[in-house]
Amino acid sequence: MRKLFSFVAVVLSAILVVTGCSSKSSKDNSTNKSNLKVVVVTDEGGAKDKSFNQSNAEALTSWVEKNGGKALTPVETKNHSDLAANMQSASKAADVISLAGFYFEKELPKMADAFPDKKYIFIDGVVEKANVASVTFAEQEAGYLAGYAAALQSKTGKVGFIGGAKIPTVARFGIGFVQGAKAANKDIKVVYNYSGSFSDTNKGKTIAATMYDTGADVIFVAAGGTGNGAIKEAQERATQDLKESGEIKHWIVGVDKDQYTDGIFKAKDKDGKDVEKSVVVASVIKRVDVAVKNVLDSIKEGKFEGGKEHIFTIKEDGIELTLENPNLNDETKSKIKNKISELKAGKETVVAEADKLTDKNNIDGEL
Repeated sequence: MRKLFSFVAVVLSAILVVTGCSSKSSKDNSTNKSNLKVVVVTDEGGAKDKSFNQSNAEALTSWVEKNGGKALTPVETKNHSDLAANMQSASKAADVISLAGFYFEKELPKMADAFPDKKYIFIDGVVEKANVASVTFAEQEAGYLAGYAAALQSKTGKVGFIGGAKIPTVARFGIGFVQGAKAANKDIKVVYNYSGSFSDTNKGKTIAATMYDTGADVIFVAAGGTGNGAIKEAQERATQDLKESGEIKHWIVGVDKDQYTDGIFKAKDKDGKDVEKSVVVASVIKRVDVAVKNVLDSIKEGKFEGGKEHIFTIKEDGIELTLENPNLNDETKSKIKNKISELKAGKETVVAEADKLTDKNNIDGEL
């Protein structure tokens, strides 16, 4: 009998050991960490442009924190002539290189051929190479939401759009902005301008000042770091607004990331009381974080799909507008939510080309 018990004990011990090993193996597989080295190469805006490049860099850092690997220091481009050299340096140092912007489109095909063992995430453009995942967004939908919110917020019946360089992605923002503004107010007037830069804060400030001087009270800026200048101009005017009337009369719609905190300023109201406000009434966001995460996940899982375009629209939650903003009243929030639902349901089509706009009235500037 003792021998029988001893035999049973040995068998049970063996089962427990095997089960324990199996469980440990399963656990190790489920928490498998990546050893990828990832890096961002920026365009002229830099990694802290409070816009697209920053969103890209933050997305990589966030992914590494959750999945392992290493996020290298972003390679910042000061001049477009340095793009090729910067891409080459990044390709030698990292396994995955993430690039955001139209200006990479020319050099990326050559780089992808030169480093076939590396993988590239190309945001805002399309390169048909097997080691390149091209990610694009429906900027016209983001612009539409910005225009819709701007027109609802406007008290003067005039709003403005400031784009960076006149490139397809930026133009789609503006074309969508016109449609959204007119959907909210068919009689709205739109001032439309391109700064020609994504890093010239002085130019952004100057253009915004001109728009405000001509009656626009809400401006949407899709121009990277140039937008910081427009925000500065709005803050200065809002400081005076509060002093004179107690309420802000000059607003900004942010882009690419929630820019509410970027718009915060301190001032005194008409009663001399210290207040802290923000001139950013809402922000439209292209979910770069979602796109980058999806591609990095696919690389980690061995399911990378290069050579094709990955399109993110409002239906895939690739486009959104920040509603948790104290500058938006409940009625405006409700109207925006309803409009988002309509767009997701396909009840309205937002065109991406200027020649397809059905209403070009009351537009000051070249689309």
